[in-house]
Amino acid sequence: MANDRVKILVTDTNINILRKLKQDLGDFGYDVYVENIASKILLSLKINCFDLILLDVTIPELKVLDIIESIHSINTHTAIITSNDAANYDLAIETVRRGAFDMLIKPYETVSLISTIQDALDNSAQIMQDKSVAEEIEPADNIYQFMIENSQDIQYILDDEGKFTFINKIVETLLGYSRSELLGKHYTELVYPDDLDKAVFRLHDKRSNNPLTQSVELRLKCKKNSTGYLYFEIMSMAMPRPINDEASETSTSNKSMLNGTATFGIAHDVTIRKKVEQIVHKKASYDHLTSLPNNILFHDRLNLAIAHAKRDNTVFAVMYLDLDGFKSINDIYGHHIGDKVLQIMSSRLLKCLRESDTLARVGGDEFTLLLPHVSNNQEAAIIANKLTTSANKPFLINKEKHSLSVSIGIAFFPEDGESRELLIQASDKAMYKIKNGQKNGYEFHRQKVLN
Repeated sequence: MANDRVKILVTDTNINILRKLKQDLGDFGYDVYVENIASKILLSLKINCFDLILLDVTIPELKVLDIIESIHSINTHTAIITSNDAANYDLAIETVRRGAFDMLIKPYETVSLISTIQDALDNSAQIMQDKSVAEEIEPADNIYQFMIENSQDIQYILDDEGKFTFINKIVETLLGYSRSELLGKHYTELVYPDDLDKAVFRLHDKRSNNPLTQSVELRLKCKKNSTGYLYFEIMSMAMPRPINDEASETSTSNKSMLNGTATFGIAHDVTIRKKVEQIVHKKASYDHLTSLPNNILFHDRLNLAIAHAKRDNTVFAVMYLDLDGFKSINDIYGHHIGDKVLQIMSSRLLKCLRESDTLARVGGDEFTLLLPHVSNNQEAAIIANKLTTSANKPFLINKEKHSLSVSIGIAFFPEDGESRELLIQASDKAMYKIKNGQKNGYEFHRQKVLN
């Protein structure tokens, strides 16, 4: 079920949680209603028809089991998810027995909630689709063929050369290809180029006749957008025995799949889950104002650089940067202008660096910089001069020119420290040497020349 115009009722005892959920779910295109009082929840259920309801079993005077039974007696398309704390675990279990799709234990992550909501909506859509066509199925029809053709997952069969001999009709909806376009074509024509090696290794490896299920996550190309793709979790299994496909009318080459080893596979669309994970990762790893890496991501990359340097016996540089004069601008013109200035300065500094370098915002007007390919004072001085020159360029505030400078401290691995903490501390200490003096320049933690 698509997100467009999907109506969701979210309930919780905590009004702050409701506000956050309304914002998060709204960002994904859901039409979200929120309530935290039993009487208002019941009223909202009477005057609205929701596609999904998130019921908090801890809300006082809310008869959750009665609500579930009442909803299911009226319609079958409304999905219900319950949330609870540890004290109400037994009640939450009972809600699932009575027909709730799933339950979530507080506090739950946004990514877990979004994934559960989408699964519940997909399940409801499948139930409604099955119900609408159930009357058209004759007892003598092939029930397995019906299940495959009406699955919301792509189901396919490959011959021993990796070419499609069968694929169900949902591929037209998900990827835009007709079945006639794909039958007889090699499966790699659907795989996004960057994932080809992984696909060949996991889905159709001829080096073994392993009948066990293989699972892999791949991007598959969309026909309507040559640069577009969707994420799929794909499970495949070798089928060395002949396949009885006499009842199938959709495969144009049934006999061809009887020769050699066929591969049966199911591809489940996980694009929404991947987007949620990417959003959550970005919020956790990047500064929301400048879009630069934050401390968490910088520390991860610095730890990785230390590990590589120890293995390869190499040297790299770390810089600590502080904007001179920023506090005055922030105090005089306010945080709104201050934020704009930080964005401008971040962009300028970033343009002085290579893709392999990592510029992170520590907080306020302070930044850290990892230079994995800078191994001596001369190279570090060149980068530092570029940064100071770029920072010195004027900018306009209310049509008036202003400028800032930057103080930079420089430390090297392993000369100034062999751990993340020692390197950051050394570069920070060097930065304060220049900041407490002339400012607008750089200082090495140690003046010893590294060649």
